[in-house]
Amino acid sequence: MYKVLLENIDLEKLNSELLPLYENKSPEDHIWLQKDYKCLFDLHYTNILLDSLNMFNSRIMTLKGKQCYSWHRDQTPRVHIPFITNQSCLFVLEDKSFTLPQGSAYLIDTTKLHTALNGNKTFLRRHIVGMTNEMV
Repeated sequence: MYKVLLENIDLEKLNSELLPLYENKSPEDHIWLQKDYKCLFDLHYTNILLDSLNMFNSRIMTLKGKQCYSWHRDQTPRVHIPFITNQSCLFVLEDKSFTLPQGSAYLIDTTKLHTALNGNKTFLRRHIVGMTNEMV
C-alpha cells in the first residue's frame, strides 16, 4: 500500500511556514512549492524536508469536505506529507482504503488506480504531494 519514509515531522514548524501561503487562497488552488527540484519559497524547514525526501514538482493540495479526486493513475509514484488531516480523510489505492496520519511522509505507488476523499462536512484536508524517482 505505502511505505513510511520519515516519521516525527515537526508539524508546528511545517504549518507555521506553510500557513501564509494558503490562508488566503481558494481550496481549489494548488500551491506549487517546487519547479523540478528548485524550491520556489524561502521555507527553511519545508525545503530541507523536500530535499531530504528527494521530492520534485511538489505542491500543497487541498481537498474540501464532501469531495474526492477522480479515479486515476499517475505516471510516477508520489510522496505524501499530510499536515492537516483526520480519520475521515481516506486514500484509496486499488481495492484498499486507509488513512495517512499526520507527522510522517509516505511513498505511495500512485501509478496504480487511486483517489482520495474527504468525508468531513467542512474540514479542509491538506497534503504536500511531490513526485519522486523512488520505487515502492
